[in-house]
Amino acid sequence: MTEPAGIPLDFEPTSGGLLLVSLGAVLALGPLTKQLCRRLGMPVSVGFIVFGLILGAALRFLDGQAAPLFDDTFSVLAQLGVVALLFRVGLRSHTSALIDKLPDASLIWIVNVAGTFAAGFAVARFGLDWSAPTALVVGTAFSATSLAVSMAVWDELGLAGSDTGETLLDIAELDDLSAAVLLAVLLGTLPALLGGSSGLLLQAGTSLAIVLAKLAAFIGGCYLFAHFLEHRFTRFNRRMSDTPASLTISILGGGLAIAAVAGELGFSVAIGALFAGLAFSRDPEAVRTDGGFTYLYEFLTPFFFIHIGMQVEPASILASLDVGILLFLAAAVSKLVFTMAPALLTMNRGDAFNLGVSMMPRAEIALVVVYECRAVAPATVSAEVFAGMVMVTLGTSILAPLILRRSLVPPR
Repeated sequence: MTEPAGIPLDFEPTSGGLLLVSLGAVLALGPLTKQLCRRLGMPVSVGFIVFGLILGAALRFLDGQAAPLFDDTFSVLAQLGVVALLFRVGLRSHTSALIDKLPDASLIWIVNVAGTFAAGFAVARFGLDWSAPTALVVGTAFSATSLAVSMAVWDELGLAGSDTGETLLDIAELDDLSAAVLLAVLLGTLPALLGGSSGLLLQAGTSLAIVLAKLAAFIGGCYLFAHFLEHRFTRFNRRMSDTPASLTISILGGGLAIAAVAGELGFSVAIGALFAGLAFSRDPEAVRTDGGFTYLYEFLTPFFFIHIGMQVEPASILASLDVGILLFLAAAVSKLVFTMAPALLTMNRGDAFNLGVSMMPRAEIALVVVYECRAVAPATVSAEVFAGMVMVTLGTSILAPLILRRSLVPPR
């Protein structure tokens, strides 16, 4: 028998079969991982990162041919997971509502973002003697927070609708958006910062101006789409769709197109996905598709956290333990202090403390910052930096809920 064109006879199905078994195990064990995390009072993201650590350690025993197949497959799924994660963040936000929140939340938001960014930069640059570009990555990751981790405890105790709970929701959403903008600027300027010392300041300044101009044009385009085209796009696809799932897929297609534009402009597609979600968020008809989108979100997002864990070398965790502890302490204390200080101007000490603790976790957005910067400029995020930031995520995401369950007083 002759060999079919393009299909080698020496193909070994072992690697592909093992990959399918691994993917099946991830999907099958996903609900168990979530339930176990809930019973232990831990965020689900922590469980999937640990899952990835275990899977990555097991895969290191594979031969050299199988390992790239696993890494490439999980990398693609992780990128789709990032897009799904940030598209949903944007879809569940509302630009006009966020603008309305600015008068009440702006002081706490600005102080905590600026303070934690400066703390992250200072610890990385002067405490750990890392390069300035790496310190900028750490500072940007420090400025974000994870709403889902703390809000789950507030919701569990029936306090999500309280004044402090609503303030937490407002500030955390603003934190995530500002971190996304900082990441977009950082991704655009990192190549110039790594380009060398000759004329570095001028080159970085020119690059920053170009990035800001591109970002302004992209955000302006998203604004025009949201106000003049989105409702027509959604209405047309609704008429053409025979099922709600078809409409969901059409909206996702539009979101991916917007995300792709961001990628072509030199930003991450993840940044584009967030602004795509914001562009659709003002239309109630589009927001209602979130229910159908949940299936894709639940399927794809775990792969992002699993891939984070897979990239961490077990040996690097032990080697970077002191680095991880220092970064963890800096991340936790800076968010607590720089949130509490301005909050004390408008609320009592107990509420300000609970708000500060609730802002501690660095999970989704912080990991996106590190993940995307490592993909664009690997030199800025070494194995030590990556392992240290993963430890920050694990530590802050576990500590904050433990404190909140003791400090929050449920309503009677």
